[in-house]
Amino acid sequence: MSYRSGFVALVGRPNVGKSTLLNALLDRKIAITAAKPQTTRNRIQGILHRDNAQLILVDTPGVHKAHNLLGQRMVKTSKRAVGDVNLIWHIVDISKPPREEDQWVADMCQKTGIPTWLVGNKSDLVLNVAGREVPYLALMDYHRTFIVSAAKELGLQPLVDQAMAALPEGDPYFPPDMVTDQTEDFYIGEIIREKVLELTQDEIPHSLAVVVDEKAERPRQVMYIRATLFVERATQKAIVIGQHGQMLRQIGHESRRELEAYYDRRVFLDLWVKIRPHWRGQDQWLSRLGYQDPEKT
Repeated sequence: MSYRSGFVALVGRPNVGKSTLLNALLDRKIAITAAKPQTTRNRIQGILHRDNAQLILVDTPGVHKAHNLLGQRMVKTSKRAVGDVNLIWHIVDISKPPREEDQWVADMCQKTGIPTWLVGNKSDLVLNVAGREVPYLALMDYHRTFIVSAAKELGLQPLVDQAMAALPEGDPYFPPDMVTDQTEDFYIGEIIREKVLELTQDEIPHSLAVVVDEKAERPRQVMYIRATLFVERATQKAIVIGQHGQMLRQIGHESRRELEAYYDRRVFLDLWVKIRPHWRGQDQWLSRLGYQDPEKT
C-alpha cells in the first residue's frame, strides 16, 4: 500500500471549535482553548500518524474583522495557511445559524481552488442534527460534508479516514514521534495565557501576551520557568495581579498544575506582569512577542 502525506487547514470564524477539534484528533492538547474569541493567534501544526499516512493539521486564527495590527496579522495567517495545503476543512458551529464571518471564510476558501469540506461541529449542542448543515451549504460549493462533535469526539474517524485517503502519495514530512512543530516556550506561554483567559474579565484577553524569559533545570528535578505577562494598561495589570496578588497566584497555580503534568516533574513558575502600551498596534513589539507578519516569514 502506498504512503500518503499532506496538509489540511482548519479554518473558520472564532469560537467554532477548531482548536478543540485539533486536540481531539491528536488525543492530546497542543492548542489552547477558551470560550473567548480569538484565542488562537498563531498557525499551529499537529501531526497525525498512521501506518500508511501522515496528516498534518494546520490550526489557524479565527477569521474576523481586524481592529488592530495584531488582528490583521492573525487574518493574514489564516489566509496564507489555506493557500499552502492539500485540503481545507471549513469548521462551522451547527448549533447556530451562519454569520457574516462564515461567508468571509467560505469566500476565502473558494478563491484558493483547493478542495474544501464543510465540517459542522458542536453537534452535541443540538437535539436533532438532521438538516442543521443545510444553511451552511449555501455559502459555497463544498466537496464533502461532515457532522462532528469535537468536544464529545463524535464523527471524527470518518473525517480522518477520508482526509487521509484524499492526500497525495508521498513521503512523510515529519518523523513518527513528532506531534507538533511548536516549541516548548510557545507551549508554556500559551498555557499561561489560557489560564488568564479563563480566570480574568473580558477586558484582558485581547490585551495579553506572554513571553517565556527563562527556563532552567534546578536541583531535585525542579523545572524553573520565568515568564512575563504583558498588558496594555495599568487597570489591566491590576486585574491580572488581583487584590494582594491573589489572581496572579491563582493563574500561577493553574498553570503550574498543567505544566507539571506535561513535564512530569515539579515546576517553579515565576510570573511577572508588565505594561506595554498599545503593543497590539506596534510592529516591533508584535514581532518581539512572537506575532510576526506572515508575509515576511
